[in-house]
Amino acid sequence: MRILSVFFHPSSNFTAVGGAERRFVEVLKAWNTEDVRVIVVDSDPKLISKKLVKCRVVGMPSPLRFPGKGLLHIYLEWVSWIIKACLLCPKLMRHQEYDVILAPNNTLPNLIVASLLHVVSGVPLCVTVHHMDFSHVDKSANFSSVYREYREAGFNLPVAFIKTTAFFMILTLLRQPDLCIAVSRYTAAFLSNNGIAPCRILVSGNGVDVDLIESIVVSGRKVYDGVFVGRIAREKGIFDLVALWKKIVSHRPESKLVVIGSGPDVSELRDVIEALGMGSQVMLKGYCDDRTLYGLMKTSKAFLFPSVFEGWGLAVGEALACGLPVVCYDIPALREVFGQCPSVFFVPVGNARRFAETVEKILEDGRLAEYETVSKKYAERFSWKKVAARDLEVIRKMIHLDACTTQKSF
Repeated sequence: MRILSVFFHPSSNFTAVGGAERRFVEVLKAWNTEDVRVIVVDSDPKLISKKLVKCRVVGMPSPLRFPGKGLLHIYLEWVSWIIKACLLCPKLMRHQEYDVILAPNNTLPNLIVASLLHVVSGVPLCVTVHHMDFSHVDKSANFSSVYREYREAGFNLPVAFIKTTAFFMILTLLRQPDLCIAVSRYTAAFLSNNGIAPCRILVSGNGVDVDLIESIVVSGRKVYDGVFVGRIAREKGIFDLVALWKKIVSHRPESKLVVIGSGPDVSELRDVIEALGMGSQVMLKGYCDDRTLYGLMKTSKAFLFPSVFEGWGLAVGEALACGLPVVCYDIPALREVFGQCPSVFFVPVGNARRFAETVEKILEDGRLAEYETVSKKYAERFSWKKVAARDLEVIRKMIHLDACTTQKSF
């Protein structure tokens, strides 16, 4: 089977490697032992290992690079890459026959280019849908409700309007694929409630590299009381995080928080930390490689994750594999995936006081060793090999059968 994949993602030098990027790389690793040949059009070809002999990377960097790191610069880079990819990718289709076109993420650059290739070639299209920024499982989205969600997440008027417009462009494009692989039942329910035929939606999930995380051994005492890992963007709750840590520090002055990741709001976050006089209590580590990342997590006592939009919550799964208790906002995807884990504590969205109290209780109740055992055990259920096998199974069925006959319950 020959797959052409459109893999646009921001540079890892600019923003933290997200769950979508990590999922695709892990799936490719598992497919490397299968009868699959993948040609990847990659906007920043540093994530995919050269050891993947059944994967050929076609580097296609954005024609425009901007010194700034704000949302405007991100969007301009996206647009320039979309134009370049739409002009060059059809040539790949003329030189080689493909069985399927795969978009491993449902961002606009991936969807626009993959949809164009699907339309001009007639080759079946599969999209992995990670999440949509909408917190209601049982409601269909409209412009005002989505706009309100972005405003409540802290985005200003013009950015909220732009993101809402992009949201509905994505939703429109998601009606084209022959198959949508959803990472959670929450994501699948959203798609079904918003015009995508249920027979074209399949739930596959995510995994955690437990073996790699377990191989990283750290010794000595815990250095940090709390740790956050993720993109430094307001929808990840980073400003709530600093506010709630201020409350914790008022009771526990020596408490230290480490923030790992990069993204568009790093400068603003640094300014807020300085304005609050918390430079010695909040450490910004920026982007870290995997081994450094997991080492820092293992030297921390608790994982804090006040994100308001998630499709699965890969960072939470990795925190559990590191043996950490987790405090997070009670949003549908995290509740679905981790709701049965005794070491994951859910807090109402936006309730910084409750969040801080929950963290303080974990730090003071003397049960960290118990949480470590429970967390690691729960993380064992998430296997990348099983996820990759499910993906491959349904893609093969999509190729050979009509999309509406491929439905299967996982």
